[in-house]
Amino acid sequence: MKALMISLMMVLSLMLYGCSERDAEVKAPTATPAKGFIPISDEEWFKLSIKDAEAGNAEAQLRLGQMYAKGEGVPEDFAKAMEWYQKSADQGNSMAQHGIAYMYHIGKGVPKDFAKAITWYQKAAAQGNADAQINLAVMYRIGKGVPKDDAKAVEWYQKAAAQGDKLAQDSLGGMYRYGLGVQKDDAKAVEWYQKAAAQGYVEAQVNLGVMYANGEGVPKDAAKAVEWYEKAAAQGNAQAQINLGAKYALVGKVRAYAWSNLAAAQGNAAGTKIRGLLEEMMTPAEIAEGQRLASNWKQGDTMQAANASVPVNTESAGALRKLGTGTAFVVSREGHALTNQHVINACKEVRVAGREGVAKVITSDSVNDLALLQFPGKSTEAALLNADPGKLRQGEDVIVFGYPLNSVLSSGGNLTPGTISALTGLGNNTNQIQITAPIQPGSSGSPVLDKKGNVIGVVAMKLSDSVAAKATGQIPQNVNFAVNGQTTKAFLDANNVPYKTGGGIFSREKSNADIAEDARKWTVIVECWK
Repeated sequence: MKALMISLMMVLSLMLYGCSERDAEVKAPTATPAKGFIPISDEEWFKLSIKDAEAGNAEAQLRLGQMYAKGEGVPEDFAKAMEWYQKSADQGNSMAQHGIAYMYHIGKGVPKDFAKAITWYQKAAAQGNADAQINLAVMYRIGKGVPKDDAKAVEWYQKAAAQGDKLAQDSLGGMYRYGLGVQKDDAKAVEWYQKAAAQGYVEAQVNLGVMYANGEGVPKDAAKAVEWYEKAAAQGNAQAQINLGAKYALVGKVRAYAWSNLAAAQGNAAGTKIRGLLEEMMTPAEIAEGQRLASNWKQGDTMQAANASVPVNTESAGALRKLGTGTAFVVSREGHALTNQHVINACKEVRVAGREGVAKVITSDSVNDLALLQFPGKSTEAALLNADPGKLRQGEDVIVFGYPLNSVLSSGGNLTPGTISALTGLGNNTNQIQITAPIQPGSSGSPVLDKKGNVIGVVAMKLSDSVAAKATGQIPQNVNFAVNGQTTKAFLDANNVPYKTGGGIFSREKSNADIAEDARKWTVIVECWK
């Protein structure tokens, strides 16, 4: 048994991989434009499209090119696809230009020609086509059609990543992690992995798990590593399943076996190796339970309810004490609420002042300092999020509503006005904004609102007076930071929260008094009990 354990530990020491840099991965043209609500077959849709295309409609010409390329409603015909892509591209359609580039790239309908692929990728990329920007980055990354140039690859990845493309964000994380085209920066790598992972991009979730497991760019945190592996493993990613198997192997063999078994079923040699070693250390009953868990697994299952031995806090249960408070705000009628991760970190119970029951912590994100709570029961009121927080400008007025210094200040909440002083946070963190609205203990988790009362961020931190004084000799005035609206929405989207947005042409600015009255309905005090 000792020899088996040593052998297992040697294998596990090699298992915690991320998803490697995908040098040759390019993005194919996006799907055929949707039919909307037209209840017709692909064949009928083709007939309608060709009529518009022959009349010179660029979108219909693009659509025909895609239908021929995919064999939708018509036999697959790459030469025909190129013909229609060309007609649309000649009118400046960037998606058609990308389609032509891709056909030259892979050699379908035309001879493979990387130089011509580059020419068309550049035309589409110059118009802001994110897929073309990514493919151009790949071409520079591997030196096809252009000289190999990692710095150029980073430049194009950044353009696509700035548009929210998750593949580009994950790839940019890899460039920073390995120092390709940029100075190696693990913290920057984590920042970009986080953006992609928050959108559910499975490779980024695995990479983020590895960063936490190894303590690269973030403090070493086995629990956070497992959390991200589970998100990726639940999507069926074999590498994440292997990494979970490795993490659980020495403390919970049943669950480790189940995850390894799932990876092995995908033909993964490492999963097969771990499964075999575990089998020699398990009882028949444990193996049967592991097989049952694996056979019952379905997409989205994290096996959280598995009957597996995992480390637990065996500290005797005593009376809980309230050790701190923060602010949270409701973001859906289903009772979802947002606060900071540091507000609920290590709490045995999270309670809502004035309400019965205990709030459930659904998930948290220590990198961006966000936590998603589930309050007991439904909520009659919920915040509205700014529909397009990326359009905020430096100098715009903002309002923070929360419950700072709750034991001494108003129990009805406090409103503090300010402005957006910078569109990035501490150390140019692009997930934050800097605001002048005063922040006090208990403000953490407060909503930052625009003049229409819509949420544009979540209060996260203030610059430490003592640290700043030591570093600069000056005490800062109102240097405070909030998680920005894009990051907040990505976090909610990744967790399928049914929030609503406000704004639009019929919305109007409100008085501070009206904003406070509304915010008081869905902003609460949360208490940390240990």
